Amino acid sequence: MASNTAVVEKKTSGFDSLPIAVQMLIGIGVLLLIAAIGFAVFFAVDLLLLDFDPIGKLASAIFG
Repeated sequence: MASNTAVVEKKTSGFDSLPIAVQMLIGIGVLLLIAAIGFAVFFAVDLLLLDFDPIGKLASAIFG
């Protein structure tokens, strides 16, 4: 009696075939990039809205 066992080949992406240390370094790099973009957006909002105060200038121009 022969058993019919299906052989399932798992297809891996190029990232999965990299060594674990390289995957870890790429992950840390991506997290640092996300943090840098977040701080840049925060800095831009802080600089534009709080330091230059365009909304306050507009309100004082209309009502003042």
